[in-house]
Amino acid sequence: IAAIVLILIFIFLATHRKTALPNEVLIISGAMISGKHSFRDVNGNRVKLITNGGSFILPILQRWDVLSLNTRTIEVATPEVYTQQGVPIIVNGTVILKIGSSQEEVATAAEQFLGKNDEQINSEATEILEGHLRAILGTLTVEDTYQNRDAFAEKVQDVASSDLAKMGLQIISFTIKDIADKNGYLDSLRKKQIAEVKKNAAVAEAAASRDTRIQQAQADQEAKQQEIERQTQGLMPNANSKSKWLISRNSKKSPKRRQIRLLLLSK
Repeated sequence: IAAIVLILIFIFLATHRKTALPNEVLIISGAMISGKHSFRDVNGNRVKLITNGGSFILPILQRWDVLSLNTRTIEVATPEVYTQQGVPIIVNGTVILKIGSSQEEVATAAEQFLGKNDEQINSEATEILEGHLRAILGTLTVEDTYQNRDAFAEKVQDVASSDLAKMGLQIISFTIKDIADKNGYLDSLRKKQIAEVKKNAAVAEAAASRDTRIQQAQADQEAKQQEIERQTQGLMPNANSKSKWLISRNSKKSPKRRQIRLLLLSK
C-alpha cells in the first residue's frame, strides 16, 4: 500500500508541475496565489508570473496558461493616404514588438491576450500601428516623409508606444520600407534631386579645374622669375672683371684720359 501511495504522489507531482521555458511566461491564476512571483493587477486580481522556472498547480483551485515572450514581426501598410499637400501616398513598414519584461507589463499582456493566438495578437497590434501611421502622414509633406524616413518612423513609434503599452507590448524597432505614389510625384522629386546633384557636381568640377589652371600659371610664373634671376646672377661676375681690366689699363695712361674713360664707362 505504501508503495502505491508513493507512486500516486509521484504521478500527482509530475502531472501538476508546470515549467516555463526561457522564451515564455507561466501564468497561474485562481485561489491561494502567494509567494515572490505573485502580482496583483489594477483590478485587485492576484496572479503568479513565472519565467524560466516552474510551479505546482493545485487542481480545481488554480489554472495555468503560457504566454510567449518571443519578438513579433509585423508588416504594416496603408492605403493611399493624403499628405498635408493633398498628395496621396502609400507607406509600407516593418515593426518588431515584444511583451515587456516587467511584471506589470506581463500581467497586462496576459489580461489582454490569454486565449488568443499569435495571429489575433498581431492583428490587434497592426490596427493600432496603421491607425497612427495614417494620422501622422496627414500632418507631413511628401518631402518630409520621403527625405526624413527615420524621423517619420520615430514619430510614429513615439505616438503608438503609449497605446501598445496598454496591451503590455513594447516596440523594439520600426522601419519604413517603401514610400510610393500612383501619380508620379515621387518620380518627379527624385529626378529633381538627381538633377541638383549633377549640377553641384558640374560646378565643383569646374571650380577644381579653374583652381588647377591658376596654380599651374602661378608655378610657371615662379619658374620664369627664378630663371631670370639665375641668368642675371651669372652675368654679374663677367661684368665686374671687365670693369677691373679697363680700370687697370687706363691707370697707365694720363690722369685726364683715365678720367674721360671712366666717365664714358659709367654712362
